[in-house]
Amino acid sequence: MELNEMEKRLLFQVEGDYQYKVLNELHMAARYTKNPEQRKAAESLMAKLRVLTDDECMDIVRDIQKNYLLPYPPRTIGEKIAEARQRSGAEKLKGHDIMALERFAPEVRHMIIFNVLSYNSPVGDKGDKMRLFLTDAGYQKFLDSQERGEVKLKNHAKVSDGHLHYDRRDRVL
Repeated sequence: MELNEMEKRLLFQVEGDYQYKVLNELHMAARYTKNPEQRKAAESLMAKLRVLTDDECMDIVRDIQKNYLLPYPPRTIGEKIAEARQRSGAEKLKGHDIMALERFAPEVRHMIIFNVLSYNSPVGDKGDKMRLFLTDAGYQKFLDSQERGEVKLKNHAKVSDGHLHYDRRDRVL
């Protein structure tokens, strides 16, 4: 698939982990940008990605996010985050983004990073590595799922007003 420079730049900083999330983010970029060139690129990119399967779409996104180099220093927050992730070699987690709105909900008390071990897991698919922001009730359900062997906790942080307070910072993610 042929992508122009602006389309590559848009995919470089997109946060979705499924095709519909990527398309939704591009739709929002097209709708709210004041830059007509960026709007046209987002609309063109959406048309190109809609005809692909989810796997084909995400293969293109992962390739761009792994191998694309900005032709100039990063200017937007999205570009800076994408470049830092690319440099660190960190894999992108499924589930909630680190700055997801769920993080800032007043009833949210826990952020967890975990591996999905079973096809019976209530969230994710076997083999996924995920991040979720949860209420106390949601966290209890997670612990019950862990007892059944469906998931395994890798890291936990208490959430207070959007701030993360990790139980242990030395855990390997």
